[in-house]
Amino acid sequence: MNIRQAKEIPLEEVLARLGHAPAERRGKELWYRSPLRSEAKPSFKTNERNQWYDFATGKHGDVLDLIQELCGVDSVKNALAELRRLVGEPLPELRAAPKHLPTRAKSDAEILSVGPIESRSLIRYLESRGLTGPSVTDQLKEVRYRRADKEYFAIGFENSAGGFEIRTAKFKGSVGSKAITEIPGACEAVAVFEGFTDYLTAQSRSLLTEGETVVVMNSTAMSKAVVKRIAELRPKLVNLWLDHDAAGEHTTRSLTEALAKQVPEPTVVDRSGLYAGFKDLNAFHVASLRGQER
Repeated sequence: MNIRQAKEIPLEEVLARLGHAPAERRGKELWYRSPLRSEAKPSFKTNERNQWYDFATGKHGDVLDLIQELCGVDSVKNALAELRRLVGEPLPELRAAPKHLPTRAKSDAEILSVGPIESRSLIRYLESRGLTGPSVTDQLKEVRYRRADKEYFAIGFENSAGGFEIRTAKFKGSVGSKAITEIPGACEAVAVFEGFTDYLTAQSRSLLTEGETVVVMNSTAMSKAVVKRIAELRPKLVNLWLDHDAAGEHTTRSLTEALAKQVPEPTVVDRSGLYAGFKDLNAFHVASLRGQER
């Protein structure tokens, strides 16, 4: 995906995949309750030029500007990476703006089958990430799907809306509805991960507290959904296992600040010090298996 392709993705599709449905339509404009903050009345709009404007702050721009605001990234390169995580690649064939008001975001891929992982290439990919054994494979599926008249297969990790985060050695994306994944627990602690490979790594290395509820973000753009869910759970302890990059560090700060306001007396712990010097927990895990732990 390049900058031109990114800017052609309809804003309403991006917002819908992040869980934001328009409150009303005024002519060719869609009005939303701002995704940038909490508000009761809609003051955020998109127009037919695929531009957005937030009246309360005066901020405005295109799809990439919005991703930078929502994900806390400071470059177009990082915004493109976040957008790829959200809509996936190969880039879906672009569609005209819907004439109805969407209520749930779904990709345009058609899921053909979901079953045990049998493809050798997918098994080799998991092995390259140091993720093996029944505790891993029992939580993953081989998803076969069709997009733009082409068929694909990938590792699938189901989210809480019935969609799948999909991965291969060369591709990262999603099919179906975009949402967080929650694995319920029995104790008053929550562990938060950006992606499922880090969650499965923590499980493989026995880093999770027994009975801990797990929330996998599936994208740092899902921060608001994560805060909302954790506020509902009202845990006493929140463990953050996020990435060592601009988006991960921003998300660690923003989640810590937001949870302090919404969860009574929470203890929020940044666990990323364990894998200092590595981009994420899985990268640390792979290096340790190769005898490169530092």
